[in-house]
Amino acid sequence: MRKNIKITLLLIVLFALTTYNTIAQNKAEITIHFPENDTEISPNIYGQFIEYLRNSITGGIFEEGSSLSDPNGFRKDVLEKIKELNTPVLRYPGGTVTKTYHWEDGIGPRSERPARRNLIWGGVEDNHFGTDEYIKYCHEIGAEPSIVINMGSGTAEEAANWVEYCNGTGNTYYANLRRKNGSEEPYNVKYWSLGNEEAAWEDAGRLSDPAKYAEEAWYFAKLMKLTDPSIKFFVVADPFKQEWNDVVIGSLSPITDYISIHWYVGTIDGKPWSIYNQVDRFENSLIELGTYLEQFPAKVEDFSKWYRFPPRSEAIKISIDEWGIWEGNCGGQYNLDCEYTWRHALATASFLNVFHRQSANVTMANWAQSVNILGAILANKKGSIEQTVFYPLQYFRKYLGTSLLNVETSDIPTLTDDKTISALDISSTFNNSSNEVCVFIVNRSKDAIETKLNIEGVNTSEGKLIQVTALDENAYNVIGEKDIVNISEEAIKLKKGLEVAPLSINILVVKKD
Repeated sequence: MRKNIKITLLLIVLFALTTYNTIAQNKAEITIHFPENDTEISPNIYGQFIEYLRNSITGGIFEEGSSLSDPNGFRKDVLEKIKELNTPVLRYPGGTVTKTYHWEDGIGPRSERPARRNLIWGGVEDNHFGTDEYIKYCHEIGAEPSIVINMGSGTAEEAANWVEYCNGTGNTYYANLRRKNGSEEPYNVKYWSLGNEEAAWEDAGRLSDPAKYAEEAWYFAKLMKLTDPSIKFFVVADPFKQEWNDVVIGSLSPITDYISIHWYVGTIDGKPWSIYNQVDRFENSLIELGTYLEQFPAKVEDFSKWYRFPPRSEAIKISIDEWGIWEGNCGGQYNLDCEYTWRHALATASFLNVFHRQSANVTMANWAQSVNILGAILANKKGSIEQTVFYPLQYFRKYLGTSLLNVETSDIPTLTDDKTISALDISSTFNNSSNEVCVFIVNRSKDAIETKLNIEGVNTSEGKLIQVTALDENAYNVIGEKDIVNISEEAIKLKKGLEVAPLSINILVVKKD
């Protein structure tokens, strides 16, 4: 009898200790500090990207003759959703397709535009959505245009003509052609990319040798800058090939405003949580690239006047021209038809926190792509729906501040499946105009975490919590069915702490005293 009592008592003690450890494990503390020197956060890190790739443009944002479209051919339901993202930059027309894309195919009366085979992605493009439609779409959503030129089968003169068509103000052929096509005022396109992923030997390009790319990029840049000296350049970089960067950035640094990198993540089979490891790896690469760029001074010295245009005027920054989630088991050709689960949304929010934390160097980023192809939005002939990843893009953009705050953490638990992955991923910003501190917290674990929050220099006892959740981390949205994402907003007492719900995206908003 006594033996049974001892065993029972031992089990009670073990249960109590296990319960205590679980409770202790699910507690955390976050402290927000105002730094001595402000780090500005650019809203351009919330850009989007469209490409001539199956139904990304035609059948995505643009569908002539559809009852869902406006007189421009723009899908009204899709347009409404993209406006909710408050997109600051829209990149176009690709992507790999730029290696064979000629912009003059997409101007003038639509009935006279040539239909061309899409040699990169298959199918036929009728070119009814071209430069003028793209600029009009940018105006509709309030985004800056960002154009990628053809350095594969295109010429420097063709690229310079595109600049003149968009930005020319004089009595010149291409400026007058734009006027003839309906736009008296120039488009003032500021951002121009010198090619796309030129290091990729497998692509249809011809510039996979860095020295050859650098030489060609200089020639293209000269003619384009002579056409409009105010434009900004993006040059192709590679986070995995320092030998490429040494040659390309070393040569083009006097005129390079941004280095362009692309980054997609996915999961390892049987380890769905591994997607967070990929995001962490990405942040480490950004830190290394930021350090690498320090060798190029912000001010360019000894730039010859005989270039006849000015050098860059600020430090070289990083643009993540394409980023997103690309799983190997997505459907369709090249696994491009992804149905994003709630876990993908949590990974997307973690990505955005990385952009916030690395905002000293990262000043532009574009989710790839906006609609259908790896899209934040899905559309078919019957309707459209936001994918799960849409919501962090929307809400983080909505509450993004103007400067970065420092985050200090303690006692943050790790994921049960992988002790190297932090359960909470956090960033914080301050909005100078609204005087608000925003704390972005992603709980990637299946447990609620009691969180104590300290905001240095803020005595306010109340805040607003926006919480985005889903019942199942494997759930996803389907056109015509109920949205699986739940969004709530409530006032909270900061002194009581914050219960961070399992598998949740949280934005805490606090007015600074």
